[in-house]
Amino acid sequence: MTFRIYLILLLFLPLLNFAQPTEDKKIIGDSLYQNNIKKTRLYGVYIPKDIEDALSELDKLSTPEAKSNLLKADELTVAKKLRFGVGRWMEYNWNFQEGSRFSHFLREKGIWHVDDMVEFMIILYYRHVGQKPLNIDPLTENIIKNRKEKQKQALDNNTIGTIDKK
Repeated sequence: MTFRIYLILLLFLPLLNFAQPTEDKKIIGDSLYQNNIKKTRLYGVYIPKDIEDALSELDKLSTPEAKSNLLKADELTVAKKLRFGVGRWMEYNWNFQEGSRFSHFLREKGIWHVDDMVEFMIILYYRHVGQKPLNIDPLTENIIKNRKEKQKQALDNNTIGTIDKK
């Protein structure tokens, strides 16, 4: 019985993803990551150096019609709806997973999780297009706080520790 519990733990704990910052910190030491964060282009795509540069790049990629449609909902709704459109584009082309100078910039601000990077940039772009204050620091703090809550919920919902010891 104990062996079966141990086997279950080994199989399913990696899937819980509640240790994201620790796992990502390992990535930072990786030589591919270290090379990527120094490059202005990856796979032929320009990589922004900071938020202002990223917003400028998104402006270049967006049509006036797309910008107009962006403002038809609130920022959280837009962030959810665009996650698998422009969000996926940013994640892939700006190399959020393996690292780029822009993802490194976001990690230095405390935003480690790829989904958080995407949400952060979509919300900032929404505010930018709507000519609203970006309020970068409060948004950063909120995203970090939400990630910690998600990690805590994942730990709290983990019922593996409640198995009877017979």
